[in-house]
Amino acid sequence: MDNFSGSSSQDLAYDLRQRYAKIVGDHLEDLAIHRRERKYSDYFRALEDLYTIVKHKFKNKTTKIKVIVRKEGAKDEIKEKVISYTSLRVKAIEVSNDFPNAWSGAGMETEEIAEVEKALRAIEMFLYAKMDEANMFGSKRELEGLI
Repeated sequence: MDNFSGSSSQDLAYDLRQRYAKIVGDHLEDLAIHRRERKYSDYFRALEDLYTIVKHKFKNKTTKIKVIVRKEGAKDEIKEKVISYTSLRVKAIEVSNDFPNAWSGAGMETEEIAEVEKALRAIEMFLYAKMDEANMFGSKRELEGLI
């Protein structure tokens, strides 16, 4: 690394932010690769790695989502459900144990594969939501250039 005497602490902070952004971006790319290749254990490990890197940015560890509860013969209810990374992780591990062939990539049962993918994608979507909440994708949302 260069001599610090010529650089300011602002430059160093900027350099660290740039490096952190690259690391996070590399992990997001790894996630996408493992998801597309349907390598579920690698996908899960990549999710764990991403969580390790970004969890300090989360304002709170849980998220409330609205869930529609359908009751036969009754009116649908909308309830709030609290989810956390830990609860989603536990669910993914349960699914991996319930459907080991699908998890390993050897299974061909579409329902089992769908359950594995659903559990892993829930974790990924949770992480994206928390990263967005922490403005990790940028806080300035301008439409210029998108029109």
